[in-house]
Amino acid sequence: MNKQMVTKQGVFLLVFIMVVTLLAACSGNKEKESEKPGNSGDSGNSASTPAETKGETEKPVKFSYVRPVWGAATYTKGGPYEKELFKQGNVEIDAQIIPVTEYDQKIMTIISSGDIPDVLWALGPTDKKFKDMQDQGAFMKINDYLDKYPAVKAAVPQSVWDTLTDEKGDIYFIPNVSNPLIPIFMYYRKDIFEKLGIAEPKTTKELEEALVKIKQSDSKLIPLTAQDTIWGLGALSTSFGFPHYAWGPANGENTDNPQKIVPWYLTKGGKDYYFYLKNLKTRGLLDNEFLIAKNWDHAKQKFTTGKAAVLGINWGYGPEILSSMKKTNPSAKIGILPPLEGPDGTMGGIRPFGAWDRGMYISSKMSDPDGFFRFLNWTLTDGSDLRRYGIEGKTYKVEDGKKLLLADDDREADYKNGQIEPVRFINPMSEALDWESEEAKYKGAGVGEFFADAKAKFDTYNQVQYPEYRNPTIFSPVEIEKGAQIYNDYLQTVIDGAIINDKITEKDWDAAIDKYLKAGGQNIVDEVNALQKNKNKPKY
Repeated sequence: MNKQMVTKQGVFLLVFIMVVTLLAACSGNKEKESEKPGNSGDSGNSASTPAETKGETEKPVKFSYVRPVWGAATYTKGGPYEKELFKQGNVEIDAQIIPVTEYDQKIMTIISSGDIPDVLWALGPTDKKFKDMQDQGAFMKINDYLDKYPAVKAAVPQSVWDTLTDEKGDIYFIPNVSNPLIPIFMYYRKDIFEKLGIAEPKTTKELEEALVKIKQSDSKLIPLTAQDTIWGLGALSTSFGFPHYAWGPANGENTDNPQKIVPWYLTKGGKDYYFYLKNLKTRGLLDNEFLIAKNWDHAKQKFTTGKAAVLGINWGYGPEILSSMKKTNPSAKIGILPPLEGPDGTMGGIRPFGAWDRGMYISSKMSDPDGFFRFLNWTLTDGSDLRRYGIEGKTYKVEDGKKLLLADDDREADYKNGQIEPVRFINPMSEALDWESEEAKYKGAGVGEFFADAKAKFDTYNQVQYPEYRNPTIFSPVEIEKGAQIYNDYLQTVIDGAIINDKITEKDWDAAIDKYLKAGGQNIVDEVNALQKNKNKPKY
């Protein structure tokens, strides 16, 4: 989770006003650059593919594309998967990737240069600066294209499109819709726990005691590792009773109808969580590279190579982690910790995220937007199999008539995710949480026996939710004027350094909060609470 995400209060993480309707909602023409969609004889109701339109368009659709990558940044242009996509989709994509941890900052640098790519990923209109860019004409209005290419429109729930529609009825942003229920699991070496006589922890205190025993037994073994404070140890944050990188009840309780909401760093649970992690790190119980290592995969690699006993990570990495462990250490036994009870008796659970995580804008200067939307529509129709599964024998296998994705470790270098992710676009919401597909991922990775436990833990975590309470479409005037500035001036150093800087104490945290509130932070809290009448807890 990067600094900008903190500064913006996780705005892109949760779409508040469509939460109630989200689950219910989840249930080519000739190429002429001057031709507007809907003005030709083609009604757009048929899912024509680039392959079918080759007779109409001799030249492939060409566009530049900048996007973040969550996996390894190892992309090399001209690979076999890219060539197959270009051939089937009648497209040529000039892709540029940026690691997700650096993306939000670097994309603004690219935009500031004035050389806006044809298609770029961004936070969307719930971020004020992108909303302003929309209004100033930097991006293309896409209403007509959505009407012309129905698969693109159908990929996103109408409630989400409604949220993205501006005051004039216009839409500019294509969201990367996702399942908002993403538990952060803690995988642990059950064999090591059993050898040391450690029972599966049920509380944060018992976890701490287990980590101490592990460190005492083997000084070279890292007791606990994780990517960061939310995508790595997000399960622990819920045990402290607050929605991380979000606004929640001021009193810290997991209540449905709070009278007042505040940003997470103003809660007691937020401070307690950070200094709990600081205590673990100071005592050598938490990876000494936590929040320092640049490599997004560093924690996962340490666990799968036997260097760490407990790993906090997004549950979606399960098949890959379990498959790797099965190869590197076949005798290892892996378990998944349940939600933990926190120091104050708070029950841990899940921090629901947004109905989308970033998405795409189209430059207003793009020469062939119709061609892009024709291609995007194809990826969701006739090109869907290539998008979802890739190439048989290279990225997936077929067993009992079902396509099973191969684990990344089982793929040739040219077909690993690092070569595919950079030329991916969007998936439909209907695929966001498909248990049959999830089970197929485990089976495809050769670890089908672990699926039942993963699903059971998913259900257990989902019983207690700590969501974003703030409506991201409500902007505090003071926040717009100087919110980022006063956060950077008074809080950023303390919050970023609380865990890894030995000199920062709880008194420093309290003093920084006091200065922030006096500098305008209190006005932001007051304005948000005055403007947002409905503070009810979102339900998923």
